[in-house]
Amino acid sequence: MFAIMGATGQTGGAALATALAAGHATRAIVREPNRATALADKGAVLAKADLDDIEALTAAFAGADAVYVLNPVPLAAEDVFAAAAKNGTAIAQAIRRAGVPHVVALSSSGADRPEGTGIVRALYDFEQALRGAAPSLTFIRATEFMENWGSVLGVAAEHGILPSMRQPLDAAGETVSAVDVGRQAAAELSRPHAGERIVNLKGPAEYSPEDAAQALTELLGKPIAAVPTPREEWEPGLVTAGLSESHARELAGLYDAMNAGRIAFEDVGEMRRGSVTLKEALAGLLG
Repeated sequence: MFAIMGATGQTGGAALATALAAGHATRAIVREPNRATALADKGAVLAKADLDDIEALTAAFAGADAVYVLNPVPLAAEDVFAAAAKNGTAIAQAIRRAGVPHVVALSSSGADRPEGTGIVRALYDFEQALRGAAPSLTFIRATEFMENWGSVLGVAAEHGILPSMRQPLDAAGETVSAVDVGRQAAAELSRPHAGERIVNLKGPAEYSPEDAAQALTELLGKPIAAVPTPREEWEPGLVTAGLSESHARELAGLYDAMNAGRIAFEDVGEMRRGSVTLKEALAGLLG
């Protein structure tokens, strides 16, 4: 039995679909089961648990041979690191209480660094909380998600411009689809081991914001131009989009770090590449 957190989300949903397709008994951990009936229809057993509910998480993990865990930073938290640390501690305690033998955890490139990485610092803290929680632990350190372009696709379709905090616009960088992350997570659930492993996950190629604009030009059938969003507009724009000031500040810090080349894979672990191209990921977002 696999237990998968975030089963209605991007990576958790892909992990669940992959595990079910492979014939594994799978428990989908969700916050609102009444909105996840489609997962039950596909063969998953539903379990309700909030990220900070140790008792519910323990029950959701109980009896599982392996669990996939993730710790998304709350969008509206007044202090994103404190909120994420609370949730990470709850997840780690639940793993210990349930006696989970094998854990696969979503992390990020740059999570080996305690500072200078913006919001990725929350995943550094998550890794620290999980260490020693299970006899077999795999961290999937993924690059930036291709699906992050989803927040500005409406602007691109309507106005023909693709706003970008990734700069310069012609600089190609590592990025991976959430679908590939979920597929890798499902594969790792079947690979228990002794101790800790790190799997570094990239996409099939490096892409720039201009590459994303070109892909959208082809998909939408109209010219799309990548344009740099001025630094002074990042945080106010993110707050307007619904993020707390804390979240906006640290997310902007992440893009500062990426643009400065401070987000990179530590020279440890195994390197893997996914297969979903940027154009395929964008096509999926466009529906």
